[in-house]
Amino acid sequence: MAYPLGMVNDAKTVRSTGQNLPATSGGRRDWVEFALILAIFFIVGGAPAPHVNESHYLTKATHYWDPSYCPGDFFLDSADPHLTFYWTFGWLTRLASLTEVAWIGRVAAWALLAYAWLRLARTVSTTPWTAVLSAAIWVTLLEKANFAGEWVVGGIEAKCFAYGFVLLGLAEVARGRWRMPWVWFGVASAFHVLVGAWAVLAALGVWLAERRDRRTPLVAMLPSLILGGILSMPGLLPGLALERGTDPAVANEAARIYVFERLPHHLAPLSLPAGELQMRLVRFGLMAAAFVVLWVWAARREQLADTSSPDETPPQWQALLRTMRFAGFALAANVVGLTIEAALADDPLAAARVLRYYWFRQADIAVPLAVALAGTQLVVALLSHEKRLATAAVLVPLIACGWFLATTSMKRIRDPKPPALARMVRYQDWQDACAWVRNNTPADARFLIPRAGHSFKWYASRADAGSYKDVPQDAASVVEWRRRGRELFPLIEGVDGEEKMLGSPDQWGTERARALAKEYGASHILGRTYPPLDLPIVYPRGDEGPDSYYTVYETGESPAAPSP
Repeated sequence: MAYPLGMVNDAKTVRSTGQNLPATSGGRRDWVEFALILAIFFIVGGAPAPHVNESHYLTKATHYWDPSYCPGDFFLDSADPHLTFYWTFGWLTRLASLTEVAWIGRVAAWALLAYAWLRLARTVSTTPWTAVLSAAIWVTLLEKANFAGEWVVGGIEAKCFAYGFVLLGLAEVARGRWRMPWVWFGVASAFHVLVGAWAVLAALGVWLAERRDRRTPLVAMLPSLILGGILSMPGLLPGLALERGTDPAVANEAARIYVFERLPHHLAPLSLPAGELQMRLVRFGLMAAAFVVLWVWAARREQLADTSSPDETPPQWQALLRTMRFAGFALAANVVGLTIEAALADDPLAAARVLRYYWFRQADIAVPLAVALAGTQLVVALLSHEKRLATAAVLVPLIACGWFLATTSMKRIRDPKPPALARMVRYQDWQDACAWVRNNTPADARFLIPRAGHSFKWYASRADAGSYKDVPQDAASVVEWRRRGRELFPLIEGVDGEEKMLGSPDQWGTERARALAKEYGASHILGRTYPPLDLPIVYPRGDEGPDSYYTVYETGESPAAPSP
């Protein structure tokens, strides 16, 4: 089998596993399929930079390599948990702009994911173009049927590379080659320890579920398990250090804030509003039901597989079933996570200590992955029947995926707003104001900004006192982040009796704005133009955006450490 970028050929697989996997046509089609998968990923994740988390990750990477970048920024000065990402990729921020680095990283991550997906898909089926169809189904289900909001293809961050290595490890699991997955999962853990760790647990479940005559002895896997553990250390050790020397009460409170206040949509779904939870359960439940049906169907096909068929062999169905089991163990983690949250509903501190490990993350990736691969095999099987009804059924996933990719492209053309600016009104004015700040204020200036202004550092290259998105990872800083958030963006009772958040400096009033600037050592304030603050305006002046939606004020404070 000819794989792009030096993929392992089938002869080698047969020698190492005894599996009689059929060969494919030569390398040209493989490269075309690789390019098509890469194009699908571009359609899904190719929004203008910065993407949702890029303003978070890449400014952190920039500050790691250049502490003079945004000095005194609360978020950037907090702990650095993703050292592998900073060392393998973050150094590019010293050579190129943030936008250029974002696109370099996206293409690199998408290429890794496309390569790994093609390798995994070819393990299950060598029928032409099935890898492309399954990739399209996968990204469609990732977007439309997730339970906890996890994603793979989008802006660049550490987990994008981690998932690429997870797919490489899963391809080895599917083939029954048990000496190699742990190495790939170790590399994944180095980039993102939780992504890799959950993959290890699911793969161990698949290994234990293997028939004894197919199961590689533990002793034979031990060297690669040890190597994988060693490779994971750059991700594991910084993660363990996040609570080092922290008072247990502070650590517990940080976990509660992280799980139930900042990321309940990822970590504590039962705490979400009833309508949102119901919507998530329905869409994910339908996909999970399809997963179970396809699992049963694949198990039966494995028993009936005709070894004389060039495109359908028992080893391929065994590979698919291992993939289904991997997803099954990921789904079991969902059930366990929901049980834990329900059982500890009256003890949020205890619940948060457990739920912070992202119990729902892997199923969001693995279940649609399994449905995509098995569903594509079902499409191939239906086409072989040459019946009108079967052919019509095949059109369903094709139309669904085509519609998703087409509408995604059209939305981006109609509204090219970078995802990180999704909550910013008149985002071009925001970009212009930030550009003025970058070109006209001291490098050590510190700003008070709107709650949704996490892209400020990306565009302005200046420090800020805090925003909602930029939550640190270490326990002490998480608690401080919550304190700052409540002080900078308080909830007050409106004239109608409803709570209202003061989410932008222009809503604070001049007296409060001055007090907060003094407390946080903020030399400037960037807020909406109306209502105006009674402070010196430095932007806009004259013909510098006279109708700008945003205004920059001087506070008269020196950018010093915040008052205790």
